This record gives sequence, structure tokens and C-alpha cells, in this order.
Amino acid sequence: MKKLLLSLVLVGFALGAKAQPAADNTFFWSLNAGVNFYQHSGESQLGLPSGGLYFGRWLMKPLAFRLGFDVSMAPSHLQTDGSTNSLFLFGSAEFMWDINATFFHVYNKNFLCPVPFYPLIGLGVVYRPEQKVGDVTHGADHDFQAMLGLHAPFRIGPKWDAFLEYKCFFLPQSFDGSYGDNFMHNITLGLTHRMSDNPYHRRTEFESRSTSEDWFVGFGLGASFSSFEFEYIGNLDARLWNITPEIMLGRNYSNVWTIRFELSGFFARHRAHMVAKPNEAGTEMVEELVPGTWYTFNMLHTDFMVNLTHLFNFRRGVKWNFLPYFGAGPIWNYEAKPVFTVAADAGIMARRFIDNMGDFYVDLKYIMAPPRVAGETGPSGSIFGVGYPMLTIGYLHNFGHSTTRYRMPVNSTVY
Repeated sequence: MKKLLLSLVLVGFALGAKAQPAADNTFFWSLNAGVNFYQHSGESQLGLPSGGLYFGRWLMKPLAFRLGFDVSMAPSHLQTDGSTNSLFLFGSAEFMWDINATFFHVYNKNFLCPVPFYPLIGLGVVYRPEQKVGDVTHGADHDFQAMLGLHAPFRIGPKWDAFLEYKCFFLPQSFDGSYGDNFMHNITLGLTHRMSDNPYHRRTEFESRSTSEDWFVGFGLGASFSSFEFEYIGNLDARLWNITPEIMLGRNYSNVWTIRFELSGFFARHRAHMVAKPNEAGTEMVEELVPGTWYTFNMLHTDFMVNLTHLFNFRRGVKWNFLPYFGAGPIWNYEAKPVFTVAADAGIMARRFIDNMGDFYVDLKYIMAPPRVAGETGPSGSIFGVGYPMLTIGYLHNFGHSTTRYRMPVNSTVY
């Protein structure tokens, strides 16, 4: 998870340095404070204070990236009487979407029109320090979390915005000793300082100009491995290899940035175990590998993709594009006792131009899932060791004009 979060930082800022010229001054920072509402195990409590500090940059006109550091004081599930508050710390890599810049004409007004808010999506970690309840000391707890929210700014000066923000952190089902669905809701007021007095001066070169252009759908098929720290990856008797289909919908927002929604998964197996069994003669016990039972699951993830081929310079006539990406989203299985939680994914897709309407692609990804989805942890017991590496091949169908992924060489009339 630390490596994944580091990747988010590098992609958002190092690559963002290319996406915007330095003169655009698209950096900003924010701070806020407010209250929280903690839901867990069928209970809910109001807590305060909550607050946050954020550092961000507009990568292109409709999309901003920011690093968020949030803190909340709320009654822990382990504090049955709710008499005192515990500290909850959140670190997130977040994206902020300007709907008006995507679908409407925008103006340098105080109030966002016609949609007065920015949707937020984020991925990160949550930490609750060690705490003592009566004579019992509970150890620190940490896990990863996903976030959805809304950010509503109001311009109060040439470089200052006031804002109201709502964030919902989706926490693992067993975090903080609880059970069932866990959510931390933060409602805050804050201030943002922008480095430019024009909040809409963000458009980049080779950015999609029309909301009807640069959309695509994709269909793929391949193999996945039910990984418990890659145990038995070369042993076919464990039956951890499965067929995996996928379907996606996305848009190339510029020659660098692509966002897609993908449904992955479908088939997996629980962990295989070595079990002692009597031999055929019944004279001694021998170790035998017993496969885990199979189950079905899905993950619906949002992926933020960076086109390395055109990262530093858009080149005409280039048919191969390589797009590393990362994302997050809900994951669930279909067993007798279903599990619904959040997971993270990262990978790289190689896309090959066929014609104006289609691309061939190869996609290598790794989905990191909470152990409760797969039933248990791997050999070390790490909560970060369970996942699904996948290799798929497929076809992308592009709708309408596709101005950001490929342009014919100058003076060329054939592909």
C-alpha cells in the first residue's frame, strides 16, 4: 500500500508538471475544520472536531489531484459507553472533478454554475492509535480506505475560496474491532488559496474539446490468479488460476490522461492448504495439497491512466500507447455470507491503434483486496498480501471523433 500511495503522489505531481506549463500557476492548498459522524456495527455517534490539510494541482481543465491529510475525533467501537473520543488519521490521494468545465461553458464567477460542487474520489490509509478502555489496552489498527465526497467552493477574493466539503470514508468491515459496514462522514468548512486568480485557466495541449468525443468501450478476456502472497503460483494442483472476463467504459480526456470504469473479476478460489492424509496402504500420514473452494466476485473500479507514449511530446502516427494506471472501487463476493468492501488496483495497459474506430489492447493488473473477500490471509498474515493478478487481451471500440489517442502523420493519406 505504501508503494501504491507513492505512485499516486508521483503520478499526480511529477506527471502533472508536464500536463500544465509552470506559468499557469495551477497549484493550490486548502485547510478545513468541522464535525464527523461515525457509523459502525449498526451504531452511529457524532464526534468533533474533524479537520484536514490538502495540497493539490489542476492537471487539466476538468481534473485536479490533491494529497489529503484528515483527522477525526470520534467514539471508537471499542469504547462501549462512548464517553471519550479516539483519534482517527486518514491519508489520501484524491481526484477532484469540475463538472462545469466538462459539460458547460465556465466563467470566472464567485459561484459555480450550473453545478455548484466538485465530486471527489480518493484512496488511502486509515490509522487508529493504541487506546486503553478500562483495564484493557487495544493495539493500534490500520487498514486502507476509499473516499467519495463533494467540494462546494465560493470565491471570496482574487486567490481565495471558501468551501463546504462532505467526505465519506469507506472503512473495512473489521476495522476498529467492529463488524458490518463502517463509514466515517466528515462535514467541514474551509479555505483554499489558489496560485492564480483565474480558476479556469487550466486547459492543456491536445485536450478533448467536446464532451461527445474520445469515448470508448472495451471487452477483454484472460487469466487471473487467486494470490495469497503468490503462494503456489507455479503449482497447478492448487487450482488458483481462473478465466477472467472484463468490460470497461472510458474517455481519453487528453493525450496524457484517460479515465475508465471497469468491471473485473468473476471467478476465484480460496487458499489451498497442505493437509495430512493416510497413504493408500494406511500405514503413514502424508502431506497432500487440497485446493480451496471456488467462489465468484466482482470489482467495479475507477482507473486513472497516464499515457507514457505522449507524456512529454505528442507524436503523430504512433500506434502503440502504454498507459500505467491506478484505481479503487467497491469489491464484493457472492457467497452465502456476502462481503462488500473496497479494494485498490494498479497496472499497465498497452493499446495498439487498428483504425479510427478500434484498438487492440493487452492489460496487466493487480487487484489488492482485503483478506475478508478471499476468506483469509497468506502465509505471513499481512493484510496487504491478498489479491488477484490478471492478464487480459481485448478490443476497444471508440465512439465519434477520437482526437487524443492518434493523429495521422502530416501529408499522409493512408495508415
